[in-house]
Amino acid sequence: MSFALGLGGIIVALVFLTVAVYKGWSILYSSIITVIIIAVTNGLNLYEALSVNYVSSFTSYAASYFILFCEGAMLGKLYDVSGAAWKIGKTVVERCGTKFALVGYIAVAAILEYGGISTFVICFVLLPLAKPIFKETGTPWYMWPAITIVPIIGPELMTPGGLQTHNIIPTQILGTELTAAPVMGTVFTVLYFAVCGIYIVFELKRAKNVEWKRNSLPPVDPSDAGAERDNPPNIIASIIPILVGVLLINVAKLQPIYGLGISAILGIILFYRNIPKGSMVPTLNEGFANGVMPLIMVTAVVGIAQVVAQTDAFVVVRDELLTFSSTSKVATALSVVGITNVMALICGSASGAIAMTLDMFSDAWLAAGLDPEWIHRIVTTASGGFDTVPWNSFVVLMLTMSKLDHKRSYMPVFWVSLVAPILISLLGVFFI
Repeated sequence: MSFALGLGGIIVALVFLTVAVYKGWSILYSSIITVIIIAVTNGLNLYEALSVNYVSSFTSYAASYFILFCEGAMLGKLYDVSGAAWKIGKTVVERCGTKFALVGYIAVAAILEYGGISTFVICFVLLPLAKPIFKETGTPWYMWPAITIVPIIGPELMTPGGLQTHNIIPTQILGTELTAAPVMGTVFTVLYFAVCGIYIVFELKRAKNVEWKRNSLPPVDPSDAGAERDNPPNIIASIIPILVGVLLINVAKLQPIYGLGISAILGIILFYRNIPKGSMVPTLNEGFANGVMPLIMVTAVVGIAQVVAQTDAFVVVRDELLTFSSTSKVATALSVVGITNVMALICGSASGAIAMTLDMFSDAWLAAGLDPEWIHRIVTTASGGFDTVPWNSFVVLMLTMSKLDHKRSYMPVFWVSLVAPILISLLGVFFI
């Protein structure tokens, strides 16, 4: 197969996937069609592409995260049904005032993210927490994914010292510390929050003039009836399961599945009296089951990157980018951002992009004279760009959980999670 046909096939496949998810097609069969297009246009063995490259990645990812997803969903359901999430949200509104309640919500999310709690776990906890805050403040629900992603991306990719995997991977490949490039990373973090804050304020003002945006409300579950909860746990009891999970995972270095499992058990014990009589078992059943479909939706897109990586077109693009990066130091710096985003586009994953980029290109960049700490921070920051394509696993998860769709909620995510990180990472040229 020719390079043009192979590359064109990959582009067509990704465009198809984008259109499909926007049209509301299931990501399950859309991802399979995408793999077929890539395989056929690149001369890959179709059976091997589907049954080996795609399915093996699908099943290995699902196996790795099954317990974590289901525990997280169950904990989130306990927080929702018991009124604990409502209590925390209500307290945030009361302490910060309605005007600054969103700021309090973002601060809580940022602290959890910086502390190393899995973004997937945080998502399960923040969803029920966000509902009462968005309702009390009159914030349109379609903005929940974008507003929630901002305090995730900053601490996860830009802030020095973060405990997320994204910040750990470069230390293993480059020999850097978690606090690599502290000045540049701090500047990036401040600028990112400032830029995204301005955009969110602007978008919320625009929303007042559009009927469907004004009327975008949090989804109501049967358990939300009487949301002004008659018997919520007190604020201390509401915080304990989350706090214990944070300490166990980050301080005691317990595996996330154990830390989250203990948090769920504490939730059962502490919230038992606050859950309607006879509803505990149905709550646990529904909560655990709620983790399954989001996991399947996420795993459906994981295997696509593995199939792309097998194509000759990908190898050619990789080699051409390396050639360009060797022409000058500035070109090398710019190419770091560009190459990382090519990898992010293919992977639909920031962590996957970081690992693939550093494995393939770090030796050449170091040989060109770039500082390893600079590479570390630029690659992690830039990986937050084109990883946020519509089929990104976390985007799919958030939209699925919040009962939103790409058509109405993706564009705010696009600005804060794709455009902003790329623009900020380009400023790294001034820190060489």
